[in-house]
Amino acid sequence: MKRLFATERLDAYLISRPLAGAYLAYEKRNRELFRAYSIIQKESYYTLGSFQDVSDRQYALYEEHRMLPLLFFEKGKRKHVIALVSLSQLVWGPFRSGKLSYSVDEDKLRQGYGSEAVSSVISYAFHELGLHRIEAHIQKDNTVSLSFANHLGFQEEGTAKGYLYRNGVWVDHLRLSLFNDKLDMRSFS
Repeated sequence: MKRLFATERLDAYLISRPLAGAYLAYEKRNRELFRAYSIIQKESYYTLGSFQDVSDRQYALYEEHRMLPLLFFEKGKRKHVIALVSLSQLVWGPFRSGKLSYSVDEDKLRQGYGSEAVSSVISYAFHELGLHRIEAHIQKDNTVSLSFANHLGFQEEGTAKGYLYRNGVWVDHLRLSLFNDKLDMRSFS
């Protein structure tokens, strides 16, 4: 279990096998909340073995520098996951970019935890990883998430037609981005 960093109220841990049980409990607890914008999973997905496999795969991608999968817990405790924030599809070289995804526990909504978790990942991505661009793809009708991304400074770039096959149909998403204009590429040459 590796704590990557802390914020004022939260500890950020890399998703790994020892946290699979907490990850599973988070997903099960918020299943109804996430249903409107998630792929419907079979019951067999919601097992400890399944989440151990998911955790192993995500940790392997982290070790390959292709993903930053994080679970956020209340500072000093690892009882309940408060938020999940991931940067996936990390691309290096002249691109230095990644795709952001996030979710917050239903009991912690509108208490600033989402902003604290996601802002800390953006800061880590820009200052520690040296990313230049972070993208978020959000369903057009997910007004809460779109408002949240705009609050964080993301700008809409357009529509990604048929971006995701979800529950039997191709769903359009808005593509938003945030840039690190202070990145000095000379330090990566």
